[in-house]
Amino acid sequence: MSRMLLRHARLIDGSGAAPREAQAVLIEDGRIAAVAADAELAGVEAATAIDLAGRTLLPGFIDCHAHLGAYDYELEARIATPASLTVMRTLPQLRDTLEAGVTTVREAGGLDAGFRLAQEQGLIDSPRLLVSIVILAQTGGIWDIACASGAKLDLAGAMGQVVRYCGGVEAMRQIARELLAAGADLLNIHTTSSLHKHPERLPHAMFTPAEIAAVVEEAHNAGKRVMAHVDGGPGVANAIRAGVDSVDHPYHLSDADIELLLQHRTWLVPTLSCNYGIVRIAERDPHAGIHESSLRAARQLIAIHTEGFTRAVKAGVRFAMGSDSFGRFQGDNLFELQLMVDAGCTPMQAIVAATGDAARCCGLERETGTIAPGKRADLVCVDGDPLADIRILQDRRRLSLVMQDGRCAVDRLRAGPDDGTCAAR
Repeated sequence: MSRMLLRHARLIDGSGAAPREAQAVLIEDGRIAAVAADAELAGVEAATAIDLAGRTLLPGFIDCHAHLGAYDYELEARIATPASLTVMRTLPQLRDTLEAGVTTVREAGGLDAGFRLAQEQGLIDSPRLLVSIVILAQTGGIWDIACASGAKLDLAGAMGQVVRYCGGVEAMRQIARELLAAGADLLNIHTTSSLHKHPERLPHAMFTPAEIAAVVEEAHNAGKRVMAHVDGGPGVANAIRAGVDSVDHPYHLSDADIELLLQHRTWLVPTLSCNYGIVRIAERDPHAGIHESSLRAARQLIAIHTEGFTRAVKAGVRFAMGSDSFGRFQGDNLFELQLMVDAGCTPMQAIVAATGDAARCCGLERETGTIAPGKRADLVCVDGDPLADIRILQDRRRLSLVMQDGRCAVDRLRAGPDDGTCAAR
């Protein structure tokens, strides 16, 4: 049995409880064995003891919506890349996300089950992955690219194709079964059109309520969950009424939508970062391939998006953190917490949204999300107090320790033997 003892921590456990000073966490074989005051665990023997010296210890963060295979903004550039090169370009993004303190990701389309298995088998440095494989999108819907000439850009068959176009109740049921058989941990369905061409209009609904319900039924029968990619309009209500488990990045949320979220106890994954992500990519690289109309729409949607989220939080809607990280915005996942605070959340609410509540949204609350006995030893240690300044979580230099299943992805404290248990990087 391998044992590690973390001592002298200021503990934020992910439950929403007040921080506790001078805490110790005992880890045995990758899981948390005990959490107690330093004095209570002072006599415990451990192969490795790490003094956190008053730093803040938190659960590893969980991102409920990210596209880790999206190394480039342009779909055209990605489908022109050989499959093997796509994998190689994805691996550094997985590692970068883990080293940012994100130990689990609900992958929203683009990675297959092989990436999840590679992480589980220790072949790659990556957050723990829940994969949806592809987004289910309506034929003729978002990203179904038909040119004025009559030519069509067909994304089917491409490595990391992101989208599968479909329609019809029985066809939807069959595709859901195929994805579940291929190892999908959840299903992702796009139930509205996009706002990025016409941000001033409410998007129209995609898929009929019966089509959405068929996907939900198949997933729930298999014990899996369904996330709905929505922008706003009637497709939001259709998804909630059909029983999806979360609605992700609704830019427009009506009061009626918020009431439905409360009635059905559906999770809201706001992804406030997504439009900022488009703007920041363009600012970093004017040649990133972002069309001026997309940039203009993103800037318009930021205020609308934030206002709807603020109303939902005030109403008591359950929400969980998702960054919608993509393109050259990878690894900036925890920027989302700053935006939540800017929108009116307390820092503790934002942290819980990315830990305990994110685990509940993903169905992982028995495994991770809080620092408690029996949970996986997914932990982040930061130099400073994120309750005083949530932005410090974005500063890699202040992340002293990032641990996943008791192994250190980041160890700036340089403690313990270099035996693979807590290797310094």
